[in-house]
Amino acid sequence: MPQFEKNPLPTGWAIAEVERDTGIGKDTLRVWERRYGFPQPLRDSLGERLYPLDQVHKLRLIKRLMDTGHRPGKIVAQSVEQLQDLLNGMSLVKGAEDCASSPPEPSALDANAPWLRWLAEDRSDLIKQALRQHIIKQGLGSTVEDLVAPLCVYVGEAWLRGELSVYQEHLFSATLQQVLREAIASVEASSPTLGQHPRVLLATTPGEYHSLGLLMAECYLALESCARFELGSSTPVVEILQAIEHMKIDVLALSFSAYASRNDVISSLQQLIDGVPAGVEIWAGGSATALQSRSVPEGITVISRARDVAAHVNDWRTRHSDETQPTSR
Repeated sequence: MPQFEKNPLPTGWAIAEVERDTGIGKDTLRVWERRYGFPQPLRDSLGERLYPLDQVHKLRLIKRLMDTGHRPGKIVAQSVEQLQDLLNGMSLVKGAEDCASSPPEPSALDANAPWLRWLAEDRSDLIKQALRQHIIKQGLGSTVEDLVAPLCVYVGEAWLRGELSVYQEHLFSATLQQVLREAIASVEASSPTLGQHPRVLLATTPGEYHSLGLLMAECYLALESCARFELGSSTPVVEILQAIEHMKIDVLALSFSAYASRNDVISSLQQLIDGVPAGVEIWAGGSATALQSRSVPEGITVISRARDVAAHVNDWRTRHSDETQPTSR
């Protein structure tokens, strides 16, 4: 009897994966599907939505343009080529996805050309070696501000232009995290004074999965010998508040990427400022547009650059000099 091949099951990204990757909420994706006819997900054997990679890529472009002020009704129906032209016509970068830094000067980007070549050739070993050498020669703080932050921006834009694949962009992020964590461990190993005030809790709020900005801030906290406690990404607000109270936290450090929804950022910050015990400060950084708005709740300290963390720590210690004593981490 003749053998008939079964139709292959459709493949793609689940809606939760698309939300996590792009920062566009599930409800928004469904609304766009009805209103604009895009995205057009496939369906798996259970009828669940599956988004092909080309549609995910277009959604990334749409989200980046929305972060710069474009309205979805004007851009969702446009082709990938049209969206890319819009991006290419903008200044090189609005901000890295999750790096707490202002856009670098073009001259700084030109000097980083080898990094993209190494990424394109999958040479993460060369990236690690160069980063480690820079830390040895220039120090951790200088490396974060002068090299890591501009590289985040540069790589993010190269990815959007299609010069790097998704896995290469993820590999870059993972490589950065590995090297920076190694450097933090080295700082701690050589520091005679660990676990000093302020006691800082690091986290991102629900829906925020980009944590590299927090890691950059942590580098400066380590250099200042602060006691640090990491909750990780996308932590429910109620759990953040519980940790603050139980762990006697002095400062809550948050990071919001360019993907973050303005309403979500403001809502999370308001819930936290309403719920934290008296005396606990909230420092928020990252490239989310909401942090540059007048809607940021009163009492939130907005940190524009990762390197400013050190100045805020010193200011905090000056204001609390009579009430703090070193603690064990």
